[in-house]
Amino acid sequence: MSDTIIERSAGAAAISAKALDIALALDVQIADCVWDIGADLTHEHAHRLELVTEAKSVRVYFRELELTTADNASRSKRIDERLQRAIAQLQQRAPAPTYGYN
Repeated sequence: MSDTIIERSAGAAAISAKALDIALALDVQIADCVWDIGADLTHEHAHRLELVTEAKSVRVYFRELELTTADNASRSKRIDERLQRAIAQLQQRAPAPTYGYN
């Protein structure tokens, strides 16, 4: 049982590190990565990572297999893509004008 916890923690740490790398590349300043490691391992969204910036936060959900085998090549690609989409939501954007001139 404790081996799985160690693997899960290592997977969570690896995913957090990937998130920080992706955020850096997208010029997003992540203030905190908060994990909620769930107990119901059969649930599709067993584990939640919350990425927090000064202005907003976004949650990304992971299955048990994604945490315990985060170094698997195809799974790693899907994790990266999911993190990129989530972090893109954290990018600061100038508000669109609500009116226009003719």
